[in-house]
Amino acid sequence: MRARRSHLLALLVALAAQGADARAQVDAETLKAAFIYNFAIYTTWPPPPRDVVAITLCVDRTSTLVRALRELAGKRVQQRTLAVREVDATAAPLAGCDILITTAARPGPAPAERGLLTVCDCDGLPASTGSMIALVREGDRLRFDVDRQAAEAAGLSLSSKLLRLARNAP
Repeated sequence: MRARRSHLLALLVALAAQGADARAQVDAETLKAAFIYNFAIYTTWPPPPRDVVAITLCVDRTSTLVRALRELAGKRVQQRTLAVREVDATAAPLAGCDILITTAARPGPAPAERGLLTVCDCDGLPASTGSMIALVREGDRLRFDVDRQAAEAAGLSLSSKLLRLARNAP
């Protein structure tokens, strides 16, 4: 399991570091979905109730990432299966969601609900979106910022490996 995680982290680093030529082979939505999958792998949630066997990734139904994220359904994340569900990110509460993907145009709940990892697809916008993780374009590269305090306030722990890769890493 540890080797698999290291491999996925190496893939994430390689994708983030490569130039536009290599990324042209992978569409932007697929690349963002790969980042989001790795965010899930490197996040620790509070223990779920015994009957919960899935990590539910909720994506705002207006997001361009819906198709790419649906491809992740069924993958394993921390001994649980990843489920993908379309939602209205502006509606509250978002019962059953473990991860919420929003856009800058439709931000999610602030402050986030306990145990809910919020990720904003914020192309070109600053990370001050209220999300715990913000995907941003930096030239021809996809990067991300993290708000560690917001994650901790929601009862989540972001791996030091993930934090080191963040654009705003200390």
